[in-house]
Amino acid sequence: MERLYSKALCALLLLLSAMSVTGQVAGSSASQITALEQQVQGYLQQHKPQLAIPLLRQIVSLDPKNLNAQANLGVLMYFQGDFAGAIPELRAALEMQPNLARIRGLLGIAEKRTGDMTGAQSDLEQAFTSIDDPKFMKQVGLELIEIDGAASQFTKALAVTAKLQELAPQDPQILFVAYEIAAQLKDQTLLNMLLVAPESAEMNMMVAGELARQGEHDKSIAKYREAERLNPHLPGVHFELAEQLRAAADPKLNALAEGEYKAAVHENQYDEKSWCHLGEVIAERGDFKAAEDAYNKALALQPGDSNAKTDLAIALISMNRQKEAVPLLESAVKDDPTNIVAHYRLSGLYRRAGRVGDAKQEMDQYTHYKGLKDKMGQVFKQVSEEAPAN
Repeated sequence: MERLYSKALCALLLLLSAMSVTGQVAGSSASQITALEQQVQGYLQQHKPQLAIPLLRQIVSLDPKNLNAQANLGVLMYFQGDFAGAIPELRAALEMQPNLARIRGLLGIAEKRTGDMTGAQSDLEQAFTSIDDPKFMKQVGLELIEIDGAASQFTKALAVTAKLQELAPQDPQILFVAYEIAAQLKDQTLLNMLLVAPESAEMNMMVAGELARQGEHDKSIAKYREAERLNPHLPGVHFELAEQLRAAADPKLNALAEGEYKAAVHENQYDEKSWCHLGEVIAERGDFKAAEDAYNKALALQPGDSNAKTDLAIALISMNRQKEAVPLLESAVKDDPTNIVAHYRLSGLYRRAGRVGDAKQEMDQYTHYKGLKDKMGQVFKQVSEEAPAN
């Protein structure tokens, strides 16, 4: 309970120092208000906010335009858990000064606690864009996301989540919320597509993607082929089909992937991913020079693609052009420190060049990030095994 009082006290003192708008009173009333304010401060310092509430009510009664007293009364009632009682006091303060973002945020949360979701959404949206305190911004944002998600307004929820991720990119709570909202948006979109265009090429692509994520490569291939039949110009269809062909257990299907990647770049010469993956399948059959050309096309479109740089470096190594490979791999690990293949290959080239210390450092990075990726793979495998069958 003392922690609750401390939070309320901090909020109140902040308001008292930040606000200067008061009503116009004179004579005995002014003296009485001054005495009451001193008593309020004393009770707050003693962590007795419940005793300060009636005194603040007296101040508001004597001076209805006293913003400090009005706002502090609402804040104090909020932190006492009297959300219904706090709402009219907080609203009254905002009528006097509408730009009090903290007060509006507390009002929105109080409205949410009392079931007024429409009012809560409106006030939380207004507060969220103006709050300058990161912790309170996070609280308001999470409350707003919960309302948006419950109303199936996932696009709005994602926008708020994105701002919170900018604020605290490593906050587990925010990352979890982002994951949940993205999953719900995906499900809603799939349902909408099923309702409006169940036999479309786009629907087949969406189903194919879900099957691919479940490891059902053969079924996924069939759906991608149906999408391709319905619309061979559909963006991404050739690339995604090629990806599933490469992942299939049948070598005959694997051999068809190159043709799909070529179809993808024929449809769109600016498809960087297809150029890069085309280089990979060409390299797999040993034509490293042709693979180099494909990788260079990919890097011309996306110079920061760490994987493309790594694959090009491997092709150069295969053609005994190790010196050209080193700067590519150095750039690749700079662009993406988690690129374990680049760390491993660079370690080997450093060791050949006699750079023992650099080689060890790259191998340490390889071991570290490989351990993280292996752990992540185990988590995903566990989740997949525990997921209920449809």
